[in-house]
Formats: sequence, C-alpha cells, structure tokens
Amino acid sequence: MRKLMLLLCIASLQEARANDGVFYATGNTLIPLKETSIRLKKEILNLERKGDWMQVDIYFEFFNPGPEKELTVGFVTPPAEGDVGEEDARHPYIKDFMVMVNDKLLPYRVAQLKETGFKVDLKVASGYDFVYYFKIKFLKGLTVIRHSYLYRGGASVEAKVDFDYRLTTGTTWANSAIEDFELNINFGDDSYFAVPAGFGPTTVNWTVIGIGRLSTPVNFNPYGEIGGGAKLRMAYLRKGKLQMRTTNFKPQKDLSLIVFQLHNEVNLWCDKRVKNDFAGIMELVWGDSVELEVTKLSDLELRLYRNLNYARMGYDFKEEALKILFSKYNWYIPDPAVKPEVVPDYYVTKELQQLILVEEKRRKIKTDTL
Repeated sequence: MRKLMLLLCIASLQEARANDGVFYATGNTLIPLKETSIRLKKEILNLERKGDWMQVDIYFEFFNPGPEKELTVGFVTPPAEGDVGEEDARHPYIKDFMVMVNDKLLPYRVAQLKETGFKVDLKVASGYDFVYYFKIKFLKGLTVIRHSYLYRGGASVEAKVDFDYRLTTGTTWANSAIEDFELNINFGDDSYFAVPAGFGPTTVNWTVIGIGRLSTPVNFNPYGEIGGGAKLRMAYLRKGKLQMRTTNFKPQKDLSLIVFQLHNEVNLWCDKRVKNDFAGIMELVWGDSVELEVTKLSDLELRLYRNLNYARMGYDFKEEALKILFSKYNWYIPDPAVKPEVVPDYYVTKELQQLILVEEKRRKIKTDTL
C-alpha cells in the first residue's frame, strides 16, 4: 500500500501497509547525492506493466552550465515491507538495473543508504533505503543518460496490484524542476486502473494514445485513514497507452498506479452523479447466500448482470436501450468486431450466470437475445 504516501502522511501508511498488504519496491528518478549546479532539462519516462513487475525506461537530458564535473548519482528504493519475511527485506526488488551515458553502460554499487555515508534529505530517502550509486561525468552543456530497470509492485486487500514511482525527486536537481517532462503508461490491452488526477493542487492533462477512455476526477479513499479522499481518474485502455506531457514540472506528490480489488473498483465504474446498477455486486460475489441474493434482483437487474461480462468485453448490443444503459460505465466501448460466442468471466461466474438464467426462467422472462 505504498500509494498512501502519495495521498496522506507517510506515518499512517507504514502502519496500514504492515496490517493488510505487501510492498516490494518503488520506482524513482535519479538524484544527485550532494548539491549540484546541474539541471534536469528533459525526462521521458516509460512505464510498462509486466504482471507484478513494472518495466521502467527513462531518457534524461541534463545540462551542466559550467566546466566538466564528476558527480555521484543515486537511485533509491525502499526495502520490502508489510506481509513479507526477513529475507525479502534484505535485498531490493529491482531487476536488470542499467544506466547508460554516451552509449556506455556504467558500473554501480548497491547498499543501504546508512552504510554509504551519503547525507540525503529525509524527504528523499531514509537510511534503510537501498541506493544504487555510480559516478557520471557531466560535460559542459548537455549529457544524455538512459536508465532501465524492473521493480516489483505491491498488493493489499484494497488493491490487486499497485505501482508507485517517486516523481518528486526530480526536483532535487539545480533547477528544482523537470523542464520538459513526458510520462507514458502501458498497462497492456483491456486494462482498467487508477491514476492521480494531479501531482499537486491542480489537475494535469492525461491523454489516451490509442483506444480507451478516461473518467472525470473523483475523490476516493478506501483506506479509512484521516485525510479524506484523493483525486483519482480511472483509465480504461482497450489498446494503447496513457500519456502526460508538461513543462517546468514541479510535482508535489508522487505517482501511484492502482488496479483496485473489485469491492473498490465497482465504486469507480461510473460517474457518482449517475446510478450504478451494480453497486450490490459484492453480495452476489461474496454473499452468504448467492441464490437468495439473485431472487432479490429486479427483472432489469437480472438482465444487466447476465450481460455484464459481454459489456465488459465490448460487445455492441443490438438493442439500443441496453447499449445506452452500459454506456455510462467507464470500461464500456462498444466494438462491432466483438463476437459473443466466447466471453471471459470478468465479473459474473458461469455458476452465477446459471443461477440468473434459472431465476429468469422461473419468472418466465425471455432470455433468447442479448
């Protein structure tokens, strides 16, 4: 549950994560390990989900206004926390770590920060964090750095998986800003996840590159800590990526990407100003008596639940009224190419489908068309 440090205070996060989740690692921007005059002019950050891991590929342009300068640069990530064993906490959950300067891969060392002697602001890192550190020669003018690694995300009772990335450390360079910033997020085809609406008091412009849909900002906090909700946006990507581009970027909050568990996700399926016909879905999924819950559904609700998986798949319903009912949900993009012959069990299991059909038959409701 590392995400909460982006929304609330770090102290409340530590307790919450240990109780109900597991955290492995955080992505991070490179930081200078002492004061420097070097500016971060440009950053292109590409994040691609690979199961429980996130592939990070970054392109940097740094500007040195003075003579050639050698600087120790670091990458910081916290140890594993929460529901993990002691062995898991002894090493960073980072794979394939690489840094390239002027087409040459650099050697690096890894240690806990407290063992290195580097004095870093506690807002940037703690002594228990792992730091990858290496020396870079910054020529006068521009230096291009390419950085790549994989890190493992976390999970909790509230989130199937979450990935956090520390954007605020980009302000530790001389200009206290990222002058030209681009962020690309790829969660794979048919993905539905939360992103921050902003990284400070104002919202940012997210753009779908490909086929997808973005919700309006919504306050949502399933964790119950003091501090209220955080403004999120839900992104549904049928195919493609999510992009943000800005200049003079001074993030005050970090990035958290969340795939919520169903009991949270359902609250974010549609605009809160309209009726969510599936607000009671958890009673059908986790209820003590699913059979009884099915009998409580109205005729329309039975039909909607029976067709929920088809809608989630993007089936273009022949009946306009049914298409309109599903169109209010963020993840519904009707596609004439989708065929109904094979449908995944997105939300409604085959057993639940059968119970719905039995109830419709008992009520003598026709079910021959979608």
